[in-house]
Amino acid sequence: MPSSFDVLIIGSGSAGFAAAEAARAEGASVCLVEKAELGGECPNWACVPSKALLRAARAAREARSAPSYGVSSGGLHVDWPKVMEYRKRVVDSITGGDGSRYVKLAAKLGVEIVRGTAAFLDANTVDVGGKPLRARAFVVATGTTEVVPPIAGIDGFPFVTSREALTLDRQPQSMAIIGGGPVGCEIATAYASFGTRVVLIQSAAAVLNREDAEISELAGQSLADLGVELQTSATVTEVINARGGVYGLKVSANGSVTTHAVGCVVVAAGKRANVDGLGLDAAGVRLDARGNVATGDDQRTSARNVFAAGDVNGGLLFTHTAHHEGAAAGHNAVLEAKGKRLGFLKSDERVVPRVTFVAPEVASVGMTADEAKKRFKKALVGRYHVASLGRAATDNGRFGLVKIVAHPTTRKVLGCHMLSEHAGEMVHEAALAIHLGATVDKVASLIHAYPTWSEAVVAAASACVLE
Repeated sequence: MPSSFDVLIIGSGSAGFAAAEAARAEGASVCLVEKAELGGECPNWACVPSKALLRAARAAREARSAPSYGVSSGGLHVDWPKVMEYRKRVVDSITGGDGSRYVKLAAKLGVEIVRGTAAFLDANTVDVGGKPLRARAFVVATGTTEVVPPIAGIDGFPFVTSREALTLDRQPQSMAIIGGGPVGCEIATAYASFGTRVVLIQSAAAVLNREDAEISELAGQSLADLGVELQTSATVTEVINARGGVYGLKVSANGSVTTHAVGCVVVAAGKRANVDGLGLDAAGVRLDARGNVATGDDQRTSARNVFAAGDVNGGLLFTHTAHHEGAAAGHNAVLEAKGKRLGFLKSDERVVPRVTFVAPEVASVGMTADEAKKRFKKALVGRYHVASLGRAATDNGRFGLVKIVAHPTTRKVLGCHMLSEHAGEMVHEAALAIHLGATVDKVASLIHAYPTWSEAVVAAASACVLE
């Protein structure tokens, strides 16, 4: 006889564990199935190791700039094995080193962990390594997998993904990165800071092209200032495996073709839903046109007893939104398992801040100025260049912009976009303003300590004009 549970969750990342916690809070019996590292992508291979690498990269930049403060510690030397050791130490502090932190968390919650690959046999049963597991309700939280663009010669080519770029045994002298989104830009920032020659190839007209246009332009400038060679509106037409560990990339841009010779090629061209082999058809779960698991705001799929949360549904691909969605999915799965019809939660992602950890950081929340103008015909827009801040002067970090967007008549804050030191912290001030429905006048009237970076938010709010 197969084992049976109230709720079975496939995937142990942020969404999966949040679903498990929520389901256990309702008293349900819960099984968590994981085929790879417990904790999922973020702590093991993405957010945590990348930020650890970026912290080491910042230390390299600070060492180079130390003489400008009157401090000298000799020549800069990057000890790559020790950089990788630091990255691993940080990851281990979060995961326990072998996933033991998540094993302990599951045990504390009373969640059963089953290791292996899950595939639906029918709407109430999954197979895991030949063992059938039954449940009244399911949560699919399998995340995403890398997209490899169709480039001539890419099949069998020894490229690395964003995951592998964070665990290289040796620092490459040169690197080409295919993709100028947040992941590609963060990898470029890290390696350029360490002294690697980096070529960043972006198909769109600008890096971080989903950001506000002014912020995106400044991000490109900051990468170029680090020494990153940018090629935008560019397409890699062919990759060539040359001799001696050198690889050639033919890049078409603006009517001309350029060949770049590099020692490492990183593909960071995006992600797609990780649904291969799940057997979703057997459960009656439909995918949308982009291959994501289609869900409503209650995280329910087309199958009444199957919910999905996190990156697999193709929404906002952030750890924080995955956790939010997972909590709703876990709660709702229990209600479905118990045959309830009321009390279902809905995900509320109207205010979601995001940060790209380039140098300086890029952070944003809410509408861009262009989006607000398109919707309301006009918008209040305030800009403040951080060069005028007292804290920017003391910290020698004068490159950056804070841009705030508000409704043309109610004056309520609609969005905020910034490139600045500590932008990832400052953006939450604007996020709270949007969440509470505050006006730019209320934001501008708040007394801030001097000298601080957050004064830029007040200054931007005070500078709003109708556009």
